[in-house]
Amino acid sequence: MASKRRIRWDRVSVAAIILIILIFLLGSCMQKCSDSDAEEPTTAQQDSVPTDEQTAPSAETPASDTTTTTQNGADSTLANVPVIITDENKNVGDLGVTTTTTAPAGEDSAEPAYVLPAGYEEIPIEPSAMYKGTLVLVDQSNPSRLTAEDLDLEQVYYAKDKPDTYEISYPGHTSLNSAALAKFNRLMKAYYSATNNTEIMFNYGYLEAGKEKSNPESSTGLDVQIHLKKENGGYDFVSNVTPYSWLFDHMASYGFTLRYPTDKSEITHERGGYTALRYVGVPHAAYMAENNLCLEEYLDMLRGSHNFYSGTVLNYSTSELNYLIYYVPADSDGDFKIPVPKAGSYEISGNNTDGFIVTAIVG
Repeated sequence: MASKRRIRWDRVSVAAIILIILIFLLGSCMQKCSDSDAEEPTTAQQDSVPTDEQTAPSAETPASDTTTTTQNGADSTLANVPVIITDENKNVGDLGVTTTTTAPAGEDSAEPAYVLPAGYEEIPIEPSAMYKGTLVLVDQSNPSRLTAEDLDLEQVYYAKDKPDTYEISYPGHTSLNSAALAKFNRLMKAYYSATNNTEIMFNYGYLEAGKEKSNPESSTGLDVQIHLKKENGGYDFVSNVTPYSWLFDHMASYGFTLRYPTDKSEITHERGGYTALRYVGVPHAAYMAENNLCLEEYLDMLRGSHNFYSGTVLNYSTSELNYLIYYVPADSDGDFKIPVPKAGSYEISGNNTDGFIVTAIVG
């Protein structure tokens, strides 16, 4: 009879322990693999992460996908949608959106929008106004663009305030701008009161461009050519000698300047000698006389030093009033808006070339 095999319980115990350890290790491994798979994104998830290029809306994005709601509940347009400009996306301007960006550290920021000084406002003005006014510069390079109907002309002979202290060479067809004529008549009354002289003759006023005896300024209706009628029947130019020097010394107080001084012929490109008085207005004539400037020099000075946007306003006083005078360049897009004082009176004149002169009375 075979003998009964003895069970080795010590070996069974060791095998059981080893089996339990293997089961525990296998379970731990499976848990770690499961966690790793959960952390790794799928291909679809990777495609949905926004990149720098996708930060700004594309020009092809439908408006319904990018509009926002304003405070009044109305849907905004693309022009209201903020646009982020990145290095990769440089065609955002196709949306027609105006954006303001912040410059990187160390670089100049974008130029801020211009803000009018306190006490000023902008008024619209027609582009054609650049060719009108008492400060238009008319010369060989810049002819007058106005017709006789645009100049508010008045017959000199029939003016109600014309004194009998000067004669008119051509009474039937001599005219002048009405404002300039009124000031000329006041000047001649004062001249006669000071000198008791009646030799001054009004020779030519308004003449069409190119007409005989005309100068470039004749077509403005603001230019007066005068000469002397001598007692012996002869004629002569008016020179700066007694008693006629009174005119040269006081014409600025009535708004007139000597248009073609002999010593300025290289600037005006017109010969001197004959006496052409040009009406420009009191403060301008006074400043020009005080600083020995012809009209070309005066307008250049305003353009260079007294540009409203880049210079300083000229503060000039006569014996009676205080004026602010400045140049305003014409807007390149043709939308002309002129800054003027909110209080007080002012005049705007074109310069016939590239802008406007504002003259404001401030006291």
